[in-house]
This record gives sequence, structure tokens and C-alpha cells, in this order.
Amino acid sequence: SRLSHPNSIQIIDFGMEDKVLYMAMEFLDGEDLFQLFKEAHPLGEERIAHIMVQICTALGEAHGQNIIHRDLKPENIMVLNRSGQKDFVKVLDFGIAKILDSDQKEEALTQVGMVCGTPEYMSPEQARGETLDARSDIYALGVLLYQLCTGDLPFDSDTAVGLATKHILEEPVKPSQRAPGLKISPEMEAIIIC
Repeated sequence: SRLSHPNSIQIIDFGMEDKVLYMAMEFLDGEDLFQLFKEAHPLGEERIAHIMVQICTALGEAHGQNIIHRDLKPENIMVLNRSGQKDFVKVLDFGIAKILDSDQKEEALTQVGMVCGTPEYMSPEQARGETLDARSDIYALGVLLYQLCTGDLPFDSDTAVGLATKHILEEPVKPSQRAPGLKISPEMEAIIIC
């Protein structure tokens, strides 16, 4: 409810009534980024950049308010056509987001060691259960960008532990080597790898 960025899901109301918790959000008529990706890959660098800039600006507002998402993935990003704008993005599901307010330092300390999120997109720090900051979301953005450009995730494993271990210990194959037929530009590859 702290977020008001046009590319973040808007919470209209929340509370408790008759001992039942409720939350009302804006209605979105579109598809998640995973579905779009499955239907339209390869999306092309210009379209990917248009989508990613919107995700980044939504996260920028959240990070400016000391909120980290902790579960950024294609299924938590809606893409819709709004007011004639194609590929308008909404970042969703701040359900496991963490508020890093300075007056909540003790709570943050008690949460060290807790691992939550989606293993395919977890930063090494998140996989180790360490204290997180905005850089963890930025890592997830890099994984997402890698996937959108290459068609594959940077790491693959049959288990969540295997994925977490690879994020901690391995370097991903360069996107241009993973998908040589897609002609990923050196500029895009540099953004993904950094």
C-alpha cells in the first residue's frame, strides 16, 4: 500500500472485517510475462528493453521506500495494453516483500537464515539466507533479462538446492553463447552480465 508507481500493482483497500483479513487490488486484464514469453519468444531487444525499464522504475520506487520484492519472476509481472500503450507493465505480488525501515532493525536480524522466493531467480545472498537489500532484486532482474534474451534460465537443476548452489558457486554461460542464433548485442550482454 506504500507504493504508488504506475507500474506497481495498486492496493485499493485492506483491513479486517468480522475477523477476516482482506485486500482489494486494481483489476488487471492482461497476461503475465511468462505467458507472453512462451507465446512470443524471441521478443526482440527493443521490446525487452521497453518492458524491463518499466519493471526497473517500479522497483526503483519500492527500493526508494526501503522495500525489496524478494520474488521477482515473470509470473509476478503482468503485461497489458493500457490507454493505447502496448506492453504496459505491472509488477505484482509483493507478498513476501521485506520492508527495511531503520526502526525495524531487530525484526530484520531475527529473519536472517530464512530463505523464501523462487530458486531460479534467487541471488546468492538470498539462497544463503543472508540479510538482503535491493541488490537481491537487481540480481533477479539480471536472471529475468537473461531468460528473456536467451529463452533459457542461466542455471538448471532438478532440485531447489541444486539451483541455489549453482547461483552461489557458478558463473552462467554468456547469453551470446547460450543462444548464438538470437544475435544478442554486446550492449545487452554487458547489461545482463554486470
